[in-house]
Amino acid sequence: MKKVLVMFFWLSLFLVVLGKIDILSAKDKYTFAMLPQITQSKVTACWQPLLDYIQQNAGITIEFVFPKNFEEHVKLCAEGKVDFAYSNPITYIQMAVSGERKTGHIVIAEAKSKNGFFGQFIIRKDSEIKKFEDIKGKKGMIVGWDSAGGYVFQQAYAISKGFDLKKDCELSVTEDNKQEKVILNVISKKADFGCIRNGMLQKAIELPGISDIKVLAETPKYPEWLFSHYSELPKDIVEKVRKALLSIPEDLLKKAALPGEIIGFSTKKDKDLNAIREVAKKVGINY
Repeated sequence: MKKVLVMFFWLSLFLVVLGKIDILSAKDKYTFAMLPQITQSKVTACWQPLLDYIQQNAGITIEFVFPKNFEEHVKLCAEGKVDFAYSNPITYIQMAVSGERKTGHIVIAEAKSKNGFFGQFIIRKDSEIKKFEDIKGKKGMIVGWDSAGGYVFQQAYAISKGFDLKKDCELSVTEDNKQEKVILNVISKKADFGCIRNGMLQKAIELPGISDIKVLAETPKYPEWLFSHYSELPKDIVEKVRKALLSIPEDLLKKAALPGEIIGFSTKKDKDLNAIREVAKKVGINY
């Protein structure tokens, strides 16, 4: 009888400790960051209703983190200071778990839009640029060297046409990687052309002079933006968030109005992004 009691004691203690470990593995709050291609106010307006839905359905609390630029976003995500992230596919492969990086982010789902994800070259309607090749030697504004729809796709497109944006144009970069800044610089004629992602002209409809802008050329379509999680998060938390994300109603997504007119999320695996890795190599991006 004494032996049975001792065994019961140790089994109970083990279960208590196991329970504590499980409790400690979960956090009171989780963090979320969107790659800062738009202003903080617009990020909040887009994502707050979606995060409210995820929090309610996953039973967790999520708070915003606002990286100041693409570089900081990648760094915070790679270090685990951002638990959940919404990023373009180029920045995702830079912060994803790999053979060299045992921790980092892992993709949960891919955003799905009506028209897909691609880059655009924009000019003023009264520009002397009439065809794509005319941008050679002109001043161009890009979102950032790691911006998928604000430089990478456009550079790959230019290379396919026989020239290099870096070498054959005078490129400048927005300080904080904001797409609106690119549009404003083209409107004000500080740049002859700009590189932005599709859907941003619609998001910037309130900018003075936006009616003076037109699209010169568009790149092919690529895998879309990705929702990812830090690799060290509890699997049950990740699964709850995944289910909530995939179940967001289309009408709620329309109301949130994410750039690119996102209408849903679908399951995505890291290996599905090899096409993006090929584009990164073509353009010279390290990951």
